[in-house]
Amino acid sequence: MPPILAILIILRYDDRNLIFTSCAVNYADTVKFLVAMIIMMNPLGSLSIFLQLTHRLPTYTQHRIAVKCGIAMILIMLATVWMGNQLLDLLGITIASFRFAGGIILLLTGLSMLQSRENPISHTPEDDIAAEDRSSIAIVPLALPIIIGPGSISTLIIASTDHPVPHHKLWMTILCFVLAIGMAMILYYGSSIAKLVGESVIKVITRIMGMIIMAIAAGMLADGLIGLFPVLQ
Repeated sequence: MPPILAILIILRYDDRNLIFTSCAVNYADTVKFLVAMIIMMNPLGSLSIFLQLTHRLPTYTQHRIAVKCGIAMILIMLATVWMGNQLLDLLGITIASFRFAGGIILLLTGLSMLQSRENPISHTPEDDIAAEDRSSIAIVPLALPIIIGPGSISTLIIASTDHPVPHHKLWMTILCFVLAIGMAMILYYGSSIAKLVGESVIKVITRIMGMIIMAIAAGMLADGLIGLFPVLQ
């Protein structure tokens, strides 16, 4: 039996007695989901953009934006996990085609990270210009699309499709809370973290994460192709 990262104990009544059912998400799937989401959210890269957009603001305003951004991230991720499949069904999009398209997005994102360039899919210079005219940048462009971009949304939808059982989605919901709170904390203490880490270290870590996300993208592309063309299996 593979090691279990987390077990949720759900109390269920079956007309006779109370029974405990352990609803587990195996270690490999949990780690794969967390690694993919952390890389797609790109904490250090997102922190760099956050500091660029808020460097003229006082510290208390930066903290307030970080908290609002965290709340927005939670809402976006939960909506994607619980309603993403229904949206695909409504649009008539198969999971195989979505998996293939998501693989392309992840591949391009990883390539831009490997080359230490801005990802034009989730963030453009126009976003920075537009942000200067907004009273709050916590939701747009920070939470969406800089942190929770197309790659993150694709990862969430595919993971929720692979684990459609409600208690598995409940575990994904908990993981999303952890990710959002962690990212909000990074933004909250952004100035101190940036001074501690340094620009060169951020670039090195970003390139390493780019290589990992490209490997994940290759697997998604292969699975998508097999789903679209079963003869390849």
